[in-house]
Amino acid sequence: MGEISKHVSQFLKQGGIALGYGWHDLPELKDMDDILQFHIHIWEYQGVTESEYYGVDENEGKTMP
Repeated sequence: MGEISKHVSQFLKQGGIALGYGWHDLPELKDMDDILQFHIHIWEYQGVTESEYYGVDENEGKTMP
């Protein structure tokens, strides 16, 4: 396994998965340590609300079209 893959795997195991990240939804390598330190969820990293990220209308509680 390459160094980048090790770093990513470590990030995911140490809390990245709990914050919503996965192999197909990764932050930049330079941001991974700060994300774990400050518990930054994927939607916050993307600059949207949790509802916007997951496609749920906050007023209706239903998936948006």
